[in-house]
Parts: sequence; C-alpha cells; structure tokens
Amino acid sequence: MKKRVPILMPQMGQSVAEGTVVAWKHKTGENVKADEALLEIETDKTNVEVESPATGTLVACLKHDGERAAAGETIGFIEVEITAEEAAKPHGAAPKAEAETVSSQTTFQITNDLPAINRDQFSPYVLRLAMLNGVTMEELEGIRGTGRGARVTKSDLLHYLARRPIVTNGVRAAQGVAEPSAADLAALGKVVPMTSIRRTIADHMVQSIHTSAHVTMVHLVDMTHLVQLRERIKDEFEQRYHARLSYTALVLFVTARVLRDFPSINASVAGANLVLRSEVNIGCAVALSDESLVVPVVHQADKKSFPEIVQELDRLIERARKKELTRADVEGGTFTISNFGAFGSIIGTPIINQPQVAILGMGAIVKSPTVVDNQIVIRDRLYLSFTFDHRVIDGAMGGRFLNAIQKATEKLDEKALNVEAL
Repeated sequence: MKKRVPILMPQMGQSVAEGTVVAWKHKTGENVKADEALLEIETDKTNVEVESPATGTLVACLKHDGERAAAGETIGFIEVEITAEEAAKPHGAAPKAEAETVSSQTTFQITNDLPAINRDQFSPYVLRLAMLNGVTMEELEGIRGTGRGARVTKSDLLHYLARRPIVTNGVRAAQGVAEPSAADLAALGKVVPMTSIRRTIADHMVQSIHTSAHVTMVHLVDMTHLVQLRERIKDEFEQRYHARLSYTALVLFVTARVLRDFPSINASVAGANLVLRSEVNIGCAVALSDESLVVPVVHQADKKSFPEIVQELDRLIERARKKELTRADVEGGTFTISNFGAFGSIIGTPIINQPQVAILGMGAIVKSPTVVDNQIVIRDRLYLSFTFDHRVIDGAMGGRFLNAIQKATEKLDEKALNVEAL
C-alpha cells in the first residue's frame, strides 16, 4: 500500500515567515531517499537545502522555482510504501492547531456576528503573511477565525488565500488603488525587478515597523585607547588565532556581557508575552556583494572569550559571503548588531529584527576635537545607536543599557580581552 508524506517549507528561525523555492533537485516521478537533498530554498537570511522526509517517489511539486511559501506550508509530496499493518494503525491525535480549534469552539460560541477587530487581535505572523499576499485589513477583518476568541490563525488565512479570487487591475482601480502598467513604468526609466531576497528583506522590514514602536537613542563612545590597542596587536592576533580583529567583535564582546544584566532587552515578543531568553545569541548583519543582507548568529556569546568571538565572527562572515551559511548559523538570535559604519556612515537608525525587541547600530570611528579636562584634544570616537521596541522597553532602561555599553567599552584593556600575552 502507498501513502503520501508532505514536504514542508522549513521554519528558518523565529523571524523568518516564508521562503522562496530556488530549484528542485529531483523531477516528479524520481525516487528519493530519506534525508536526501530535495530542493534549495532562499530566505532573507540564507540559502539552504530541504531534505526528503522519507524514502519514496517524488509525486508532486506544489511550488515551482521562484515561488514563495509560508513556513510550515506543504510544498510537495513523497509517495511511500507502507504495510497493511501500518495502514491499519490509527492516525493518532489531531494536530495541535486542529486541537486548539476544537477546544476553542467548545469554549466560545461562534455566531454570524463578527467581533470587533483591531490590529492587536492579529499575530505578527498573520499580519506579515497578509502583507506578503496583498491582503487588506478590510479583507483580514472579514475572515472568520477559528482560534480562541474567533482569532484568525495562520491556517485560516492560508485557507482564505487558497480560495481568494484574483484581483485584476480593473478591480483595483475600482477600489481606488492605482496600478501602473509596465508601459507606465518603462516610461519612467529602466525597470529592474527586485530579487526574491530583496523582496523578502523589504517585507520583513516593513512588517517590523508596523509591529514595533521604534525609538532610537545615541551615545558617543571614546574609542581612542581601543584604536591604539588594535593597531598594536592586530597582526600578531591574526597570526595566532587566524582571524581578523575587528571593532564589531569588540562591541559584540561587550554587548554580550552587558545583556546579562538586561534580560528584558535580550528578549523576544510572542503574542502578548515577553520571552526572556535563556541564552545570549547575538546576530551580526552582513552585507553581501549582491546587495542582500544576512544575519548570522554568534551563539552563547556571553560565554565565549574574546578570541573565540573573533574567530566565530570571522567564520560566519566568510561563510555568509560564500553563501554557505547553514540553518544553525542563522537561527536562535536574541539580539542584533548592525555595523553601517563600515561604509562611512556616522549615525544610523537600524530597524529591529523581529521578534527581537532591540538592535544596536555602529557608526564609523572618526577623529574629532573633544574637550578633556578643559583642553581640546583629538580623539577617536564612535556613535552607538540603540533602537528598541517602546512597547516593552522604556527610555530609562534604554538609556541605562546604552550607558553600560559605553562605560564597559571605554574600560576595555588587554586583560579584559585576554590578549595580555600579545
């Protein structure tokens, strides 16, 4: 006997809601083995291979090259052989989502009257999925939810999208939504379609702005002693540890240790809850040559020595630029650092990487006149910008956190960095 096993779009970390099919490595009708690479997918973080969930025959590819699918969505099927005994076994308990639906229907009476709905009643995932598919808030409010309190779930929205009528330009025009034609766009200049990864990044950033109340604070850090220290030991450091000593690694090292004292900043939002993360896993935004952006993660950064952080960061950046990052390299981030100073920018206001609640931005280190003991001197200085979610972090906490990073950075020395022997 035969049965079909679904191939699912994997969940690539909490902040990644969907992926794009790059290419299938097998054709329908071909035999595949369990754990064999079936297809390659692309997210806003990395490219990975999806492995076969079972040994059998690939009988359906529901998503083709260039098409996107939500995390957990079925993108194909493997047909496998099963025995009569296996076929006779009960299918087991209903999936969690279905169980919740049954439970909620026994607790809440569903009537024909839709409850009053506002943006807060939709999860960030549902809002993002709606945005990715052009679903208006009016449409979203018209979907009958099966979650607790008639809340619209991911399954409800996917069910709606599967049966949603195609909206033509004429309908959009009737709704007052301007839809420029290809000719209109060509008249303005050269039309270059955004790559899949650029579309995903754009969607993720827009969703973050709609989700969090962004506030940014800026502190000025005196980096003079660290600039001198780096110049003095960088060559010998690289020879000993086979990794380049960077200012990003210095700030990451300090930030990881300061985060121990600020659990509400090393956190993520889950619905109406704030999850204080047990690990300090810091992501570092890396710009690639194709103008895309990835955020590999230094896991348990607060437990690593400074040389270990430099080595791990160097490894991740190299893998990112070669597009060889794995799922483990990009998953589990609890906080993010973005070094836009590498391109000469002095101050920036980075966007929070959802579902995290804050991000630290590094500007360029520049020489400038500074008053020290009533004397004007030249110092190397760095602007650190701290953007946080004002729903869960107030200004006082944000200020204390940024001040702690500034003071700890300005006190760094060879002993703290474990480089005294260099």
